Amino acid sequence: MDKAYLERVAADLYTRASTIILNGEQTLPIQNVWRIENHVFVQAALIKNISRITSIKLLDEQGSLITERKANINVPDEQTLAFTFQFEVKGGEINAVRS
Repeated sequence: MDKAYLERVAADLYTRASTIILNGEQTLPIQNVWRIENHVFVQAALIKNISRITSIKLLDEQGSLITERKANINVPDEQTLAFTFQFEVKGGEINAVRS
């Protein structure tokens, strides 16, 4: 795929990422979003007082799911957590049918 088009797709993702949901219920503030060419990074603000992580979701400006990760992680007391989503927008291969 054309590099300029991939960068355009990354720019679209950059502008749409708007909400992070932890454990299906707690909204985390987005601290920073940045883009380097076709790479997009979305960083949540640091968070404390979480005893367990079961899922984390990144939603767009309309509340639609961009990505979700499920886990089952116990968090030790008084640990500060940092979450960052990292995307690389890249082209794929097309398997053409020949006649």
